[in-house]
Amino acid sequence: MILRRWRSEAGVTMTEALVASLISLTVTAAVLALVHPARGIFQAQPEMAEMHQRLRVAVDSIARDLLMAGAGRPAGAAAVMPYRVGARESDIDAGVTFRPDAVSVRYVPWETEDIVSRTYYLQSDPESDTFQLMQYDGAVTDLPLVDHVVGLAFTYMDAGGVSLDPAVFQDGPWEADPETGSPFDEDLRRIGRVRVMVRLRAALASMRGASGALFTRGGTSTSAERFIPDLPVEFDVTLRNRNAGG
Repeated sequence: MILRRWRSEAGVTMTEALVASLISLTVTAAVLALVHPARGIFQAQPEMAEMHQRLRVAVDSIARDLLMAGAGRPAGAAAVMPYRVGARESDIDAGVTFRPDAVSVRYVPWETEDIVSRTYYLQSDPESDTFQLMQYDGAVTDLPLVDHVVGLAFTYMDAGGVSLDPAVFQDGPWEADPETGSPFDEDLRRIGRVRVMVRLRAALASMRGASGALFTRGGTSTSAERFIPDLPVEFDVTLRNRNAGG
Protein backbone atom coordinates (compact mmCIF):
# COMPACT_ATOMS: atom_id res chain seq x y z
CA MET A 1 0.00 0.00 0.00
CA ILE A 2 1.41 3.32 -1.04
CA LEU A 3 0.55 6.34 1.10
CA ARG A 4 0.31 9.63 -0.74
CA ARG A 5 0.30 12.94 1.13
CA TRP A 6 -2.65 15.18 0.40
CA ARG A 7 -1.99 18.18 -1.79
CA SER A 8 -4.24 20.96 -2.93
CA GLU A 9 -4.81 21.52 -6.58
CA ALA A 10 -2.15 24.18 -6.52
CA GLY A 11 0.37 21.75 -5.12
CA VAL A 12 0.40 23.16 -1.55
CA THR A 13 0.19 20.88 1.45
CA MET A 14 -2.39 21.36 4.18
CA THR A 15 0.36 22.33 6.63
CA GLU A 16 1.72 24.93 4.25
CA ALA A 17 -1.77 26.34 3.73
CA LEU A 18 -2.30 26.67 7.48
CA VAL A 19 1.06 28.37 7.96
CA ALA A 20 0.31 30.77 5.12
CA SER A 21 -3.05 31.61 6.67
CA LEU A 22 -1.47 32.32 10.05
CA ILE A 23 1.14 34.57 8.46
CA SER A 24 -1.57 36.44 6.57
CA LEU A 25 -3.59 36.98 9.75
CA THR A 26 -0.49 38.21 11.61
CA VAL A 27 0.37 40.70 8.86
CA THR A 28 -3.22 41.94 8.71
CA ALA A 29 -3.29 42.48 12.48
CA ALA A 30 0.00 44.37 12.31
CA VAL A 31 -1.31 46.63 9.54
CA LEU A 32 -4.50 47.35 11.49
CA ALA A 33 -2.43 48.15 14.58
CA LEU A 34 -0.52 50.73 12.54
CA VAL A 35 -3.62 52.16 10.91
CA HIS A 36 -5.34 52.96 14.24
CA PRO A 37 -2.68 55.35 15.59
CA ALA A 38 -2.11 56.79 12.13
CA ARG A 39 -5.81 57.60 11.95
CA GLY A 40 -5.52 59.51 15.23
CA ILE A 41 -2.51 61.42 13.91
CA PHE A 42 -4.34 62.38 10.71
CA GLN A 43 -7.27 63.65 12.76
CA ALA A 44 -4.95 65.64 15.03
CA GLN A 45 -2.99 67.42 12.30
CA PRO A 46 -5.72 69.93 11.28
CA GLU A 47 -6.39 70.73 14.94
CA MET A 48 -2.69 71.33 15.59
CA ALA A 49 -2.47 73.66 12.58
CA GLU A 50 -5.50 75.58 13.85
CA MET A 51 -3.92 75.90 17.32
CA HIS A 52 -0.77 77.40 15.82
CA GLN A 53 -2.86 79.88 13.84
CA ARG A 54 -4.67 81.00 16.99
CA LEU A 55 -1.37 81.28 18.83
CA ARG A 56 0.06 83.45 16.07
CA VAL A 57 -2.89 85.85 16.28
CA ALA A 58 -2.52 86.13 20.07
CA VAL A 59 1.24 86.70 20.00
CA ASP A 60 1.19 89.15 17.08
CA SER A 61 -1.60 91.26 18.60
CA ILE A 62 -0.12 91.55 22.09
CA ALA A 63 3.45 92.08 20.87
CA ARG A 64 2.41 94.76 18.37
CA ASP A 65 0.60 96.85 20.98
CA LEU A 66 3.32 96.43 23.60
CA LEU A 67 5.90 97.63 21.09
CA MET A 68 3.80 100.74 20.47
CA ALA A 69 3.06 101.38 24.17
CA GLY A 70 3.79 104.97 25.15
CA ALA A 71 4.46 106.22 21.62
CA GLY A 72 3.42 109.83 21.08
CA ARG A 73 2.47 110.35 24.72
CA PRO A 74 3.84 112.99 27.12
CA ALA A 75 6.98 112.21 29.08
CA GLY A 76 6.04 110.87 32.49
CA ALA A 77 2.94 108.98 31.37
CA ALA A 78 2.85 105.27 32.14
CA ALA A 79 3.35 103.24 28.96
CA VAL A 80 1.99 100.00 30.44
CA MET A 81 -0.56 99.32 33.18
CA PRO A 82 -1.16 95.87 34.72
CA TYR A 83 -4.95 96.21 34.85
CA ARG A 84 -7.95 97.21 32.74
CA VAL A 85 -8.26 100.90 31.90
CA GLY A 86 -10.90 102.78 29.97
CA ALA A 87 -14.35 104.32 30.11
CA ARG A 88 -16.11 101.12 31.15
CA GLU A 89 -15.38 98.83 34.09
CA SER A 90 -11.97 100.36 34.71
CA ASP A 91 -10.07 98.40 37.35
CA ILE A 92 -8.48 101.49 38.83
CA ASP A 93 -11.94 102.92 39.55
CA ALA A 94 -12.71 99.77 41.53
CA GLY A 95 -9.45 99.98 43.47
CA VAL A 96 -7.73 97.18 41.53
CA THR A 97 -4.14 98.12 40.73
CA PHE A 98 -2.71 94.79 39.59
CA ARG A 99 -3.99 91.75 37.70
CA PRO A 100 -1.60 88.99 36.64
CA ASP A 101 -3.71 88.16 33.56
CA ALA A 102 -4.33 91.68 32.20
CA VAL A 103 -2.30 94.44 30.58
CA SER A 104 -3.25 97.84 29.18
CA VAL A 105 -1.34 100.15 26.87
CA ARG A 106 -1.93 103.59 25.43
CA TYR A 107 -0.20 105.17 22.47
CA VAL A 108 -0.66 107.56 19.57
CA PRO A 109 -0.05 105.94 16.16
CA TRP A 110 2.36 107.76 13.89
CA GLU A 111 -0.30 108.54 11.28
CA THR A 112 -2.91 110.06 13.66
CA GLU A 113 -3.23 112.21 16.76
CA ASP A 114 -5.83 110.02 18.47
CA ILE A 115 -4.90 108.01 21.56
CA VAL A 116 -5.27 104.26 21.07
CA SER A 117 -6.13 102.26 24.19
CA ARG A 118 -5.82 98.47 24.33
CA THR A 119 -6.41 96.07 27.19
CA TYR A 120 -5.75 92.35 26.87
CA TYR A 121 -7.16 90.01 29.48
CA LEU A 122 -8.24 86.41 30.02
CA GLN A 123 -11.93 85.61 30.22
CA SER A 124 -12.68 82.27 31.87
CA ASP A 125 -16.11 80.69 32.33
CA PRO A 126 -15.79 77.01 33.33
CA GLU A 127 -19.56 76.51 33.41
CA SER A 128 -19.91 77.30 29.71
CA ASP A 129 -16.42 75.95 28.92
CA THR A 130 -15.46 79.34 27.46
CA PHE A 131 -11.86 80.52 27.67
CA GLN A 132 -10.88 83.51 25.55
CA LEU A 133 -8.22 86.15 25.05
CA MET A 134 -10.18 89.40 25.13
CA GLN A 135 -9.28 92.80 23.71
CA TYR A 136 -10.89 95.97 25.07
CA ASP A 137 -10.65 99.23 23.11
CA GLY A 138 -10.86 101.54 26.12
CA ALA A 139 -14.31 102.75 25.13
CA VAL A 140 -17.26 100.38 24.70
CA THR A 141 -16.08 97.26 22.86
CA ASP A 142 -14.76 94.03 24.37
CA LEU A 143 -13.76 91.75 21.50
CA PRO A 144 -13.11 88.00 21.84
CA LEU A 145 -9.80 87.88 20.00
CA VAL A 146 -8.75 84.23 20.35
CA ASP A 147 -10.77 81.25 21.58
CA HIS A 148 -9.56 78.38 23.78
CA VAL A 149 -6.90 80.40 25.60
CA VAL A 150 -6.56 78.73 29.00
CA GLY A 151 -3.58 80.68 30.34
CA LEU A 152 -2.43 84.30 30.18
CA ALA A 153 0.15 85.93 32.46
CA PHE A 154 2.33 89.03 32.40
CA THR A 155 5.61 89.56 34.25
CA TYR A 156 7.11 93.04 34.42
CA MET A 157 10.81 93.88 34.43
CA ASP A 158 12.94 96.99 34.44
CA ALA A 159 15.12 97.98 31.50
CA GLY A 160 17.87 95.68 32.76
CA GLY A 161 15.62 92.63 32.82
CA VAL A 162 15.20 92.47 36.61
CA SER A 163 11.71 91.33 37.61
CA LEU A 164 9.59 93.87 39.48
CA ASP A 165 7.53 92.71 42.44
CA PRO A 166 3.81 93.36 41.76
CA ALA A 167 3.62 94.96 45.21
CA VAL A 168 5.58 98.00 43.98
CA PHE A 169 2.73 98.84 41.59
CA GLN A 170 0.16 98.98 44.37
CA ASP A 171 1.65 101.11 47.15
CA GLY A 172 2.06 104.55 45.55
CA PRO A 173 3.06 107.33 45.35
CA TRP A 174 0.28 108.01 42.87
CA GLU A 175 0.34 110.36 39.92
CA ALA A 176 -2.28 111.51 37.45
CA ASP A 177 -2.01 110.61 33.79
CA PRO A 178 -1.17 113.89 32.00
CA GLU A 179 -3.88 113.33 29.38
CA THR A 180 -6.61 111.22 30.96
CA GLY A 181 -6.24 112.22 34.61
CA SER A 182 -6.40 108.58 35.75
CA PRO A 183 -4.17 107.81 38.77
CA PHE A 184 -1.26 105.40 38.43
CA ASP A 185 1.59 104.23 40.64
CA GLU A 186 4.78 106.03 39.69
CA ASP A 187 6.67 102.70 39.70
CA LEU A 188 4.86 101.79 36.48
CA ARG A 189 7.36 104.05 34.74
CA ARG A 190 10.11 101.62 35.73
CA ILE A 191 8.72 98.93 33.43
CA GLY A 192 11.08 98.43 30.52
CA ARG A 193 10.25 94.90 29.46
CA VAL A 194 7.18 92.66 29.62
CA ARG A 195 7.24 88.87 29.61
CA VAL A 196 4.07 87.33 28.21
CA MET A 197 2.86 83.76 28.68
CA VAL A 198 -0.01 82.50 26.52
CA ARG A 199 -1.37 78.94 26.76
CA LEU A 200 -3.86 77.47 24.31
CA ARG A 201 -5.79 74.21 24.34
CA ALA A 202 -7.18 72.05 21.55
CA ALA A 203 -10.68 73.12 20.60
CA LEU A 204 -11.96 69.54 20.41
CA ALA A 205 -12.56 67.82 23.75
CA SER A 206 -11.88 64.53 21.96
CA MET A 207 -8.27 65.66 21.50
CA ARG A 208 -7.69 66.43 25.19
CA GLY A 209 -6.97 64.00 28.00
CA ALA A 210 -7.64 64.33 31.71
CA SER A 211 -6.72 67.58 33.47
CA GLY A 212 -3.12 67.66 34.63
CA ALA A 213 0.29 68.87 33.54
CA LEU A 214 -0.53 68.48 29.84
CA PHE A 215 -4.11 69.73 29.93
CA THR A 216 -5.28 72.75 31.92
CA ARG A 217 -8.86 71.86 31.06
CA GLY A 218 -9.37 68.16 30.43
CA GLY A 219 -11.28 66.46 27.65
CA THR A 220 -12.65 63.07 26.74
CA SER A 221 -9.76 61.36 24.97
CA THR A 222 -8.34 58.18 26.49
CA SER A 223 -5.96 57.34 23.64
CA ALA A 224 -2.45 58.76 23.48
CA GLU A 225 -2.68 58.79 19.69
CA ARG A 226 -5.45 61.38 19.96
CA PHE A 227 -3.80 63.63 22.55
CA ILE A 228 -2.93 67.23 21.67
CA PRO A 229 -1.37 68.76 24.80
CA ASP A 230 -1.89 72.43 25.62
CA LEU A 231 0.37 74.73 23.62
CA PRO A 232 2.18 77.28 25.83
CA VAL A 233 4.50 80.01 24.60
CA GLU A 234 6.48 82.66 26.46
CA PHE A 235 8.07 85.74 24.91
CA ASP A 236 9.57 89.07 26.00
CA VAL A 237 8.78 92.49 24.56
CA THR A 238 11.11 95.42 25.23
CA LEU A 239 9.27 98.73 25.41
CA ARG A 240 10.62 101.07 22.74
CA ASN A 241 8.73 104.20 23.80
CA ARG A 242 9.08 104.18 27.58
CA ASN A 243 8.90 107.76 28.89
CA ALA A 244 9.12 109.07 25.33
CA GLY A 245 7.96 112.61 24.91
CA GLY A 246 5.23 113.62 22.49
